Amino acid sequence: MATFFALAAVAANIATIVLIVMGVMGRIQNRNPFEFLRGSTLWLAGLVALAATLGSLYLSEIAHLIPCRYCWFQRIAMYPLAVILLMAAYRKDSMAGLYAATIATIGLGIAAYHRFIQAFPDLDSGACSATGPLCSGYYIKEFGFVTIPYMSLSAFLLILTLLWADRINASTPLDPTSTDPISTDPTSVDADTTT
Repeated sequence: MATFFALAAVAANIATIVLIVMGVMGRIQNRNPFEFLRGSTLWLAGLVALAATLGSLYLSEIAHLIPCRYCWFQRIAMYPLAVILLMAAYRKDSMAGLYAATIATIGLGIAAYHRFIQAFPDLDSGACSATGPLCSGYYIKEFGFVTIPYMSLSAFLLILTLLWADRINASTPLDPTSTDPISTDPTSVDADTTT
């Protein structure tokens, strides 16, 4: 299962990179590159959070890996995201994405720091319990770099990227004849219509 989870993290990284490149290119070309995801970004983000939640529960409850202190903090950020994002998708509430993005950003920071101290264990401040697992230790290290905090980091990044795509879709009019699909100012008036 460790290899499966590692492959899922790498797939999440590839999806994140593709979406970011599409978003940047779309902004340069003044068009919405995420139109094909309209209405599904919150569902996808919620499914990523749900998969990460179920994966972490598998590792602790079935594989019997004891979560360290930073793993618990990442869980505290990830578990509510699965509920918030899936409820927001069901209710078509894109404003919930703002709250989810805040939680995901906090989780991302914790995951990044956790992965950093795994890479540089001498910098570990000793925040983990002496009786529990070391935060700088590894239960899983696939492909030479994919660890549990890396998997968490990948999930948080993909969730944030999908929420960014959702914001672009929410701020882009559905009218395909619009000359400025990125503009969201409803008070702007076309010069041709004022004459």
